[in-house]
Amino acid sequence: MKPQMLKKLTALGLLALATASAPADISNPTQAGRNTIGQVTNMETKDGFSAQFWMTTDEQIFSSWTKPGALRNLKPIDEIKRNTPIYLALFVANPGAKGPTNPGAKQSTATSDVTFDLYVVNPSGALSVAYKQRPGWKGLSPSPGLVYLAKDRGTLNFEAIDPLGEYAVVVIIHDNVRKADIKLTRKLTLVE
Repeated sequence: MKPQMLKKLTALGLLALATASAPADISNPTQAGRNTIGQVTNMETKDGFSAQFWMTTDEQIFSSWTKPGALRNLKPIDEIKRNTPIYLALFVANPGAKGPTNPGAKQSTATSDVTFDLYVVNPSGALSVAYKQRPGWKGLSPSPGLVYLAKDRGTLNFEAIDPLGEYAVVVIIHDNVRKADIKLTRKLTLVE
């Protein structure tokens, strides 16, 4: 198969993936200003594993997100200018756990393994960015029922060669223990 044809098929496949994905959102306006991060019910869930992502220009989210009010002050973006770093904040809850658990121990020794793939589809439908198998959570399992911010920030930056218009940002989160994948999509418009 010709490389040009393969590129077109890949772009069309990702575009189809982007339009079929769930737009899970923990920033639910019906929560009357409450800090909804602790509510797994507002996240996309598959086989008990929950995930969501936001895009923001506020790098402080990674150091302050657990402080009271931090998420109310977080401003997810849907529009960006060139040469402005965009940080991907990936939230996960209830990842699968493998290994021994000791009911008498203060902390479980079971481990979790969550990775994610990041794809950016440009306004013409071509694949602009593809990062695969980025670490989301690896090591001791987080406490069940609580929401955690993934360790890998994931950063995007649009430059002068990137066309203006609407981009699809697709994140596929893999719970490698439960063998569950969650596909999430957000739109991002590049403006002058």
